[in-house]
Amino acid sequence: MNVVKYAKNIKMLTSMHNSLKAVAATAEGQMFTDFSGLDAEGKEVKLSDFVGKGKFVLLDFWASWCGPCKAEIPNLMELYKKYNGDKFTVLGVNISDTKEKFLSAMEKEGIEYPQIFIPRDNKDNAAELYGVSGIPHIMLFAPDGTIVKRGLRGQEMKDFVADQLK
Repeated sequence: MNVVKYAKNIKMLTSMHNSLKAVAATAEGQMFTDFSGLDAEGKEVKLSDFVGKGKFVLLDFWASWCGPCKAEIPNLMELYKKYNGDKFTVLGVNISDTKEKFLSAMEKEGIEYPQIFIPRDNKDNAAELYGVSGIPHIMLFAPDGTIVKRGLRGQEMKDFVADQLK
C-alpha cells in the first residue's frame, strides 16, 4: 500500500493518470470539453464556436511535421467539400507547431476548412484535455456537442461520416 501512496510523486505515473482521466472525460457519449486557440488570422477562437451548434463536426488534431496527419488531409478535404454546410463541417486543431509552420502547412496542403491553432504557451492544452497521445487523432462530434466517435481514419472515417449524415 505504501507504493500507491507515493505513486503521485512519480511524474510519469501522474501524467498517465491525468491522461486516462482526460480520455474518460472525453469518451464517446460525453459532452465536448471546450478549449481556445487562434484562427488562421490570429483571432481568438474556441471549440464551442463550432461544436454544439447544430451540426456534426469532424475534428482533426494535427501538426505540420506529422506524415500520417498529412496523409489524412486529402480524406478530410474530400469530406469537407462533399458535406460542408448546415449539417456538417471539418475543423482542424493544430498542435506542436509554430505559427509560421502552421500557416505554411495550411497553404502547402491546400487546407480550406477552419482551424484552431494552439500556441505552445496557450493555457489550454487541447491535446491533454482530450487525452490525445498520438496524431492524427480524428473525432466526430454530434450536433448537440456529444462525442460520437474517436480514432477515425481513412476509408472507415469516410464511411462513418456518410452513415451519420444519412
